[in-house]
Amino acid sequence: MEKHYETVCIVKPDVGEDVTKGVVKKATDALEAGKGKLNKLDEWGRRRLAYPIAKKSEGYYFVMDYTSVPAVSKEIERLLKLNENVIRLQTVAIIETKASVKAALAAVAPAPAAEQGAEGGQNG
Repeated sequence: MEKHYETVCIVKPDVGEDVTKGVVKKATDALEAGKGKLNKLDEWGRRRLAYPIAKKSEGYYFVMDYTSVPAVSKEIERLLKLNENVIRLQTVAIIETKASVKAALAAVAPAPAAEQGAEGGQNG
């Protein structure tokens, strides 16, 4: 069963552009080899890290949004973890259900006017 994933990866900032592009290419090639579908690839470029990682204060970020079976997602993570130029990565499964969408909409929707009047009118 295919699932929706998002992988954020930070590459060392002091490697060349060709090395960085190679890391991105390896990840996308692994996805294609596993018959996954790349929905979106965002290359954020060099950004300042919130805290130093491996004595680095910057990193090259890229984000992959894709759909695949869990085994392909694990293979992408494995390949990135083995790469010495990757300093951090995180993969999350995006869960989209009708119930979760309804709950999210209810949480941000304003209360109906009748309820607001009953709550705020009396202090006693």
